Amino acid sequence: MDSKLNLMLGKRQSGRQPKRLPKQEALPSKTQLKSLFIDVESDHYSRVELPFGDPPEDYSLVAMRDRLKGGCQWNLFRGSGEQSSLAWTVTSNDWEQIHAHICAQFPGWDLKNRTLSTGEAPIVKANELQTGEAQVDSTFLRTLEGDLRNLQVPNLLQTITMGKLTGRLQIQSRHDTAQVFFNDGVAVHCKIKGAEGDTAIVQLVGWEEGKFCFFPEPKTELKTIKKRLEFLIMEGAQFVDQYKSLNGKGLGFEAVVVRVHETITEEEFEKLLAAGTGIDVAAQKRFYVAIDNRSTLFEILRSQQLSQTEWVPLLFNLVNCGLIEFKQPNASVKAEPSYAGSKIEWAQVRLAEKALTTPETGLYTFPAFLYFLDREYCRFERFQRPFSIVILKIGILQKNAAREAEAGKLRPLPLIAVKDLGKVINRIKRQIDILAHYQTFDYALLLPETNHDQVNNFVDRLTEVLKITNLQDISPDDSVDFAVGYASLPEDGNNLDVVAALALSRLYNK
Repeated sequence: MDSKLNLMLGKRQSGRQPKRLPKQEALPSKTQLKSLFIDVESDHYSRVELPFGDPPEDYSLVAMRDRLKGGCQWNLFRGSGEQSSLAWTVTSNDWEQIHAHICAQFPGWDLKNRTLSTGEAPIVKANELQTGEAQVDSTFLRTLEGDLRNLQVPNLLQTITMGKLTGRLQIQSRHDTAQVFFNDGVAVHCKIKGAEGDTAIVQLVGWEEGKFCFFPEPKTELKTIKKRLEFLIMEGAQFVDQYKSLNGKGLGFEAVVVRVHETITEEEFEKLLAAGTGIDVAAQKRFYVAIDNRSTLFEILRSQQLSQTEWVPLLFNLVNCGLIEFKQPNASVKAEPSYAGSKIEWAQVRLAEKALTTPETGLYTFPAFLYFLDREYCRFERFQRPFSIVILKIGILQKNAAREAEAGKLRPLPLIAVKDLGKVINRIKRQIDILAHYQTFDYALLLPETNHDQVNNFVDRLTEVLKITNLQDISPDDSVDFAVGYASLPEDGNNLDVVAALALSRLYNK
């Protein structure tokens, strides 16, 4: 079949590898077609093949990218190997249309296993699962999907482990997408925004809302999970308890972290920590020294290379040992600068600033951003001072428009939500940082005096903030999805165009 497919294309395949899924008796389901579409559109594979049927009824559905028509090309082959023949080919980004086309071609498809009337593979809903000690029959877990409100993450992970399944678990929440890969029931790789491996699993355990689906796929060679799953689930449960405890004591990225004791010796500090949870003393000392009783939690974490699963236990220990506490920031408006004998009309500054912003959102315009970027680049050329660019793509992922969103076509945020987003980011960024529109529907931050390590920390913190932010004018039925790309001068190059392009490439390769 491969040789026929190559002849049909009339050109050599790219360097990307093809993907062949295990053969099944059932017709391809909507969920499987969606997975094929995502794999092809994301350029992970040159083509994806799904064999199905029961001899002598052998078929194979092949999905690939149609470069000429700019869509996904679906090819149905009858038979297998060199004896196969092309039944039809359709270019469409609508997998539901392809599913309807297949079902119409095979009415009354006779399967050996239990199926739905629509021709989809067997589905086990979350509220039908038995999560006790009984053996899980993998035959009925070929397509596992449901809602985390009916099946919590720990039970979901253990169900897949008990079934010794191989494939990918995908969980879509309002603000993030998690992917966990299993080889014969063993979790080997996990990735969410801002984390992967063990850290990602620990954070994932705390998720309480989202839709999940398991996709049977070949084994992966990725290996980022080092610890046993049961240990990570225990760590995750402890992490959730500590995070909730801190929230009850005023935790927030905008909260000011203050020391409880005005003066304290190192010996007294270590004595108080002795009653804690045994976290690394040196790490707690470094964090404590960074506290100046004026900086917010976001500002302190910006200078600390700590993941969320590291700083939450650290803060929990410092709070419970009576060393720090959280204060809400002063909400009063900052007064205009005042200098003795000065006759400058500072109101003119606000007028000039207003002319550079978009009235509906309060953010700097894209041309204004380019102007500030040019000025910062001139300063870099003259004094070799580092700076960084952060590009943010954020939009709405509607349930009934998930197909377009996963193809990279998120629906833009409403203006009220954009304005709300600006307020959130303005509260955590420095005054010297510039937040602006970027091109048409994206957003950008210019961070002066920020090197590669510092912008990496900033993006980690920004990701954590966005994942817990609820924007105004967003329907409960909608999900907000985002991606962040960044680059720095001079670490990522000395040419402004190259660095900006690198930030964009990292945005789309997240």
